[in-house]
Amino acid sequence: RFHCGFISQFTDGLFTALLNLYASVNIYLRYLITVESALCVVVSIGATLMYSLYEVKVHRLGVNVSWAFISFAIIFPLTNSLNETFKRREKALGYLAEVKAFLLSYFMAHRDWDWGKNGRQNLPKNHVQVMRFICCQLVCDMRDLLTAPSTSRQIHLFTKKGRQQRHRMQSIQREITQRIMLAFQKLSMAVEELKYAGQPGNESSRMRQYITLTMKAWENLRYIKRYRTPVATRAFARVYIFLHPFFWGPYYSSLISQMLEPIEEDPIDPGVPMYTLIMVNVYACLLSAFTSLAMMGLFNVRYRLEDPFCGDLSSEKAESNLGADQVQVNQEMAELVHAMTMEFMDAKHEDGGGPPSSIWPVAKVCNVADLEMGHRIPKIGRASCRERV
Repeated sequence: RFHCGFISQFTDGLFTALLNLYASVNIYLRYLITVESALCVVVSIGATLMYSLYEVKVHRLGVNVSWAFISFAIIFPLTNSLNETFKRREKALGYLAEVKAFLLSYFMAHRDWDWGKNGRQNLPKNHVQVMRFICCQLVCDMRDLLTAPSTSRQIHLFTKKGRQQRHRMQSIQREITQRIMLAFQKLSMAVEELKYAGQPGNESSRMRQYITLTMKAWENLRYIKRYRTPVATRAFARVYIFLHPFFWGPYYSSLISQMLEPIEEDPIDPGVPMYTLIMVNVYACLLSAFTSLAMMGLFNVRYRLEDPFCGDLSSEKAESNLGADQVQVNQEMAELVHAMTMEFMDAKHEDGGGPPSSIWPVAKVCNVADLEMGHRIPKIGRASCRERV
């Protein structure tokens, strides 16, 4: 029995290890299979062959070049900027959580809070439905702005086609931003409507605080979307990655020479076989290509995290096409909309909110645990919304 258990545990561990290896290789290939990576491999192999095949009067271009400059000029800036980019992603997650928490709290205040002796009876009949519509519309506009295509890449700043794309996208983003600002103003005016209906000032002040905190978190998200890490560092890293094989090619040529040297001096040495010469050059070319791909992999990870917000509607498609570490904005915003479409099934007041009939007036036995909630998606147009707020 112990023997069977050990074999089962070993096979499960081996299967898990193979699955982890498969997943890691899958992510590795997704980040590396790009046009830039292919060009980098071609440049690396070409530079290595150029230096290894160059020979004039038994002299070759081969020397053991120091890698200190590569570490200082490429690796260190890439890893440091990648760390900063990941910190921006973590901040984006925090601000997104604040938007979800404060906006949902604001809506639940409109839906649930009551005051005085049945103070909600002075509210209009469709108050909760209209507030749900405004909040859901605000969430959708936030999602559209965060998942919009990026327009802060280098091509959008220094190429004609990129500048045209940037101009078109900025006009769309300005329109969405104006709608978001208008929605926040409507939310502010909705608090005044509650005050007109008799809501106490302390509760109104708390609801305005929810609006302020939501706006603050949203502006932080918008700035993360608009402003990125320095463009110059990305440009220097990309250029150095493509140019370094030409300057470090003599290292691989020197490596080939060292590998072809005989272990002991033999006066009857027939020379190096052709297949050995080919294998040594293939190894040097692969080493040069893998070195460049390691740098390009770090660059691609950093490049995809420049925009921490995932732009695909499908989370599975987003993880396959973009970075697996990006924020799934569509999923997070869908959860928020789903929460705001919920309301108590036995709402007593005509405005659609307030304490349900089962707990108001207060019963001798608490019935809160038995409350049921359903999803209500308001059927209301822009015109009626404009008339209400």
